[in-house]
Amino acid sequence: MDKASRRKFIQRTGTLAGGAFAIGLTPASAAAPAQEVSRSVPSLSKTQKLRALLRRPGIVMAPEAYTVIAAKLAEAHGFEAIYIGGNMMSGTYLGVPDWGVITTTDMAAIAGRIAREVSIPAIVDADQAGETALNVYRTVQQYERAGIAALHIEDSVNPKKIETGAPGAPAASHLQSLERMVTRIRAALDGRSDPDFVIIARTEESDIDAIIRRGNALAKAGADVLMAGALGTMEPEQIDRLAREVPIPLLGINLRMHNVRDTKLKVNVYANLVSGPAMALCDTLLRELKERGEVSSRPEYRVAEDVMGQLTSEAAYRRLAEMWTATP
Repeated sequence: MDKASRRKFIQRTGTLAGGAFAIGLTPASAAAPAQEVSRSVPSLSKTQKLRALLRRPGIVMAPEAYTVIAAKLAEAHGFEAIYIGGNMMSGTYLGVPDWGVITTTDMAAIAGRIAREVSIPAIVDADQAGETALNVYRTVQQYERAGIAALHIEDSVNPKKIETGAPGAPAASHLQSLERMVTRIRAALDGRSDPDFVIIARTEESDIDAIIRRGNALAKAGADVLMAGALGTMEPEQIDRLAREVPIPLLGINLRMHNVRDTKLKVNVYANLVSGPAMALCDTLLRELKERGEVSSRPEYRVAEDVMGQLTSEAAYRRLAEMWTATP
């Protein structure tokens, strides 16, 4: 093999090795939506793909992808986007609670490694995106460079999701003022170099009228999507009201599809869908090993070898290894 042919072979094989090409893991009907998008718009960037999904009728389902393998499995099963949340990253990679302890630098590094290994867009948690608007500006740049397609910036104040019990402390996290959130969204837009990178404004307001007020102001500031934690407590009619009165798409968390399928919700992300059960299984197996000195056979908990071979691009790496091993 001459040098030119060798270079082409390496480039072709290396592309296969670095990408998600797990064809045939699911029935054709299950994988059809993602394959159809890929074939019809092969030249689109991941941010452009997400923009196209936001314009398309129906709800985009984005399951949790807490590892590269989880992301590749989601893509192989036909999902068109993935979600990487701060809760799962805090617990899985740092072993700390979801109180805003994980940094945006941590998130960009960890989520970027996952996002770059699939061809579908990744929506990633950014908490408040940093202490000040300057931090927000830089966070967007970091996330873009990491290969992430969208981030969400929330209006809670750290430490979030915690009742400290300290004298004079609030019973729960306060929210940032609307003016401060508007400034942060504008800073995010200024930090964006890819016009298709999606800026999601997240509010933890619980009252629907307050959510609408914030949603309209954040949309006017330039946010592309509104994420509301309270959507899970709302009736379908209320979700539709939000969609009518706020001029940007709505994103919900862990909503039951049978409750929202006929609403104007646009994106449903599934946080802790697989990382929680995976940690529970780890606890169960380790407890059994400690108590019994062995673990009973559980083939149903293992990914089939041929599937893992596809997810890890084993054949492509094998071809490269065989070529280089055979080189004098």
